[in-house]
Amino acid sequence: MARFDRTIPPGGEGKITLQVQTKGYQGNVHKTAKVMTNDPKTPEMIIGMKGKVWAPIQINPKHVRLTGTVGEKVERVVRVQGEKEEPLIIKVASVSIPEKIEVELHEIEKGRTYELKIKNKVEGEVTYGGQVNLTTNYPEIPKLVIGVVGNVRGPLEVRPRVLNFSRMPEKRLQQLKDNKAFLVRPVTVMLNKGKDLKVNKVELEKSLFKAVVQPIQGGRIVQIRVEPVLEKLKKGLNEDRLKIYTNQKGFEVLEVPIQFEVL
Repeated sequence: MARFDRTIPPGGEGKITLQVQTKGYQGNVHKTAKVMTNDPKTPEMIIGMKGKVWAPIQINPKHVRLTGTVGEKVERVVRVQGEKEEPLIIKVASVSIPEKIEVELHEIEKGRTYELKIKNKVEGEVTYGGQVNLTTNYPEIPKLVIGVVGNVRGPLEVRPRVLNFSRMPEKRLQQLKDNKAFLVRPVTVMLNKGKDLKVNKVELEKSLFKAVVQPIQGGRIVQIRVEPVLEKLKKGLNEDRLKIYTNQKGFEVLEVPIQFEVL
């Protein structure tokens, strides 16, 4: 929020008062504001505020992202520190997704510092969200909530898993015959572990589309640009299947369904 003098006489002074809502903040805070004037030499300027927000309990981080690849140990540590003279006591009250994560609370410095270790328990590919609830003996903050998001990916990914060209009127397709770049859609193959990815070839089951392979990041990311063969599309739902042949064991053939509805 800001309050300011809208008019300043020649040679005079004006005041700008900035106010920052500190709820939810902790530690160092830096905020800026843009000031616009009718002065041709200085039409705008940036002013800032710096400060440190004291909180009875410091939490770092407040939100946890468990990201990794299948087969890896995926875990993160949250550090909780009391800032009052009174000793801090915290306990794990509940875990909203106990089937997906495991938590361990350790007291590092008696009555002052704790570490909360959060581990992924799921063995395969998974995405999830949840929270860990802690209780404290500080009346100002009796409860702490740590948000948890998990995203454990397979060693090899293809995005999107279904390629949908959406719906398009037949008349519009005719108009785009000379501007086919507008109709190209990408399929990305990404190796999350290692740098030896190769796409040996691609095939279309019905040949309603054509595909061109383009390496994006050597050994890790390959993009396949898919374009409809307009003269083969019929009115209604057109379906095909892209087959991607790779050099990765266990992922020798990836399949991506393709849909394009002509109205």
